[in-house]
Amino acid sequence: MLDFKKLTMDDIEIVRPYFEMSRSNNCDNTVGGSVMWADFFDTNYTIKEKTLIFKVKFFDKGECFTVPIGESVGHGLDLICEYCKEKSIPMQFVTVTDRDLAVLEQKYSVEKTLLSDWSDYIYNAEDLISLTGRKYHGQKNHINSFKKTYLNYIFEEIIESNIVEVKDFIEEFAKNESKESILFEEELKKTKEVLENNDKYKFFGVMLKVEGQIVAFSMGERVKHTLFAHIEKADKTKRGAYPMIMNEFAKRYGKDMYYINREENAGDKGLESSKLQYHPCTILNKYYVIVNCKRCEEI
Repeated sequence: MLDFKKLTMDDIEIVRPYFEMSRSNNCDNTVGGSVMWADFFDTNYTIKEKTLIFKVKFFDKGECFTVPIGESVGHGLDLICEYCKEKSIPMQFVTVTDRDLAVLEQKYSVEKTLLSDWSDYIYNAEDLISLTGRKYHGQKNHINSFKKTYLNYIFEEIIESNIVEVKDFIEEFAKNESKESILFEEELKKTKEVLENNDKYKFFGVMLKVEGQIVAFSMGERVKHTLFAHIEKADKTKRGAYPMIMNEFAKRYGKDMYYINREENAGDKGLESSKLQYHPCTILNKYYVIVNCKRCEEI
């Protein structure tokens, strides 16, 4: 039977190389998408024949898997099938992209359900860097308003010597931003964890300051040709702060990238509206998949 281990910060450098083998620019196949949320989804992992296998608890679905990443995906699926057979549990997968779905359908008969709240919003990097064209008229207006209102704003790269300022900002943000959502509370908790342990996460980022005080910041990572924006927080009372930090993050870290992944909306309609206003070039669909595997049913 597969032997799983709880995923923690100490495993980051073990799993990080496998994300470079991912078949898609799915935010779940990153350090930010997996390790940051490992506690919330009770994520466990194992590595077999240079292939990474994740096991998670996805809300009311019970034990689920993500499609393996690595050199022996087919063998990894066989191992998952045997594991499910031995434990008498359904063989089911979550956050399955269309490319992953094709892999599953080559081996099994499957039933799929779209997880629209967990689909990723992906943008052409150049679009978010340049904000060219009438479709970005609204964002540019907000940016211009910010620049006219706060003449002495500056951007600073987040480094070890100033990360304490970001910690102070997120504490104030948490007091002023109220959402009755366990996902929101978990995100705040894990943002603090990243700031306390960025020597392990190794995210890069930038802050926006007005009169010496942080009003916004963003942090993320790169995987292959995609820039992932994992954390983005701003003072909503400062009009334009969000598009300012989004655009600067894209300019600083996305110029050699093809795409920028701004992740899912997690069912938040406000986030959905905001992400659509930046005009994604694609929405990366993800599915919940149940496998009809005869071998798994033979108990």
